Amino acid sequence: MSETGRPLRVYTLDGLPPEVVAVAFAKTSRVPDSFDEIASELSAADSSRFHEKWVIGYGHSSVAEHAVLSIAIENVSILGAKVVEENRLSSFTEKSTRYQAMDPDNYYTPPTFAGGSLGRVYRAAVSELFAAYQELLPAAECFAARKYGGPEWKERGVSAAGKACDAVRGLLPAAAKTNLGWTVNARSLAHGIVKMASHPLAEMQDLAAVLRRVCGERLPTLLKHTDSSPYLAGWEGRMAGGVAAALGPRRDRGPAETGARLVSYDPDGERAVLAALLFRASDRSYGEIRRALVEMDGRDVGVLLNRSLLEIGGHEAPVREFESTTYTFEIVCDFGAYRDIQRHRMTTQTQQLLGCELGYSVPDDAREAGLAGRMETVMSRAADAWRELADADPVHAQYVVPLAFHKRFLMAMNFREAWHFVGLRSRVQGHESYRRIAWAVKDEIARVHPALGALIPAERRRVAGAAPAARRA
Repeated sequence: MSETGRPLRVYTLDGLPPEVVAVAFAKTSRVPDSFDEIASELSAADSSRFHEKWVIGYGHSSVAEHAVLSIAIENVSILGAKVVEENRLSSFTEKSTRYQAMDPDNYYTPPTFAGGSLGRVYRAAVSELFAAYQELLPAAECFAARKYGGPEWKERGVSAAGKACDAVRGLLPAAAKTNLGWTVNARSLAHGIVKMASHPLAEMQDLAAVLRRVCGERLPTLLKHTDSSPYLAGWEGRMAGGVAAALGPRRDRGPAETGARLVSYDPDGERAVLAALLFRASDRSYGEIRRALVEMDGRDVGVLLNRSLLEIGGHEAPVREFESTTYTFEIVCDFGAYRDIQRHRMTTQTQQLLGCELGYSVPDDAREAGLAGRMETVMSRAADAWRELADADPVHAQYVVPLAFHKRFLMAMNFREAWHFVGLRSRVQGHESYRRIAWAVKDEIARVHPALGALIPAERRRVAGAAPAARRA
């Protein structure tokens, strides 16, 4: 077979400072040399001058995306790790509460609760939660070994040790420290540091300073302008003044049942997806396609949507045209489940402060193992401590909240992401609380878009019992 032109070359640029790699890639738009030739002529000083002029001076920020770091963050709180993981264009791996028992002496104490009477309340609450966790974990392990130790569970990928940790992880406070691996490009890292520096949590402000120092050694130019943003730092305060005027007194205090409720969607979303699929497969204008679909029977819409997924593999995603309709859910789940759900960073999530007002859930396995009574007693005491701390500082009082307590948030996702979310989070290997959220997402989509809902893969083997009632602490 004959070949014209120069041969294909694929290689990696190893052993170079990330800012040099970024410049080597950026210069290819104007220099005919190969990447390795360009890189060989660059020094750190050359790269710094380039970034000062083009990235910082002229705002060509996309160049910074070629400079990538893998950052190890150890001993950040679970609560703080969720703030770090809000950065969408990143890759994360976090220490698991399923496969590791957490150290009772390794937790974060915010400066505001470091001393005095509130400090004593804080330390006592965290210590009691960890003591109960350590006390009940052996019993949970014995129970899980009996229930999940058989070969049929192993074949399905279910770990008895993991199920034991799942049963009692709700006792862990959000202050418990974890480890986090973060791979990120310089542009996203700079944005993330600014967000952390502007965050109301003192832990995040401290982390921003450490990241600026440590990562600045590798990216000295690209991380220069990462100070706190007045816009971000003052946002909560500015909006708080408008809440009472806009909404009046609160009417829905008390526990909230876990679940996912669809609050916004496009009633014509199925045809929007189908129109995008047909647009790609045809030479027609979008307007012509939408007009043709107006009168199409819903069953025919379903047949065509189904055809577009024929022969899809178990590890494949649908084509991107399935992103053409979006759903917004109001979700209530325990904070432990939220830790897993929040990792779906292609969604848009809108947060509220973590607290104890929405109640908590005790896993079915913990009840079956006879652990619920002890857990509920400790939850009640933790909620009392949270109320006392929240009266003084509701932002930092979040650290004392156990993972079993409910969190409410909005999550917007397109259908393609919903397809992935439900398929992954409904699996039997997962925790029962986020499996229920996955099923609820599928059911809500199927309620308004039956043809699309039917396409979403899900393990329909329900966990024992209905969704747990919200417990008031």
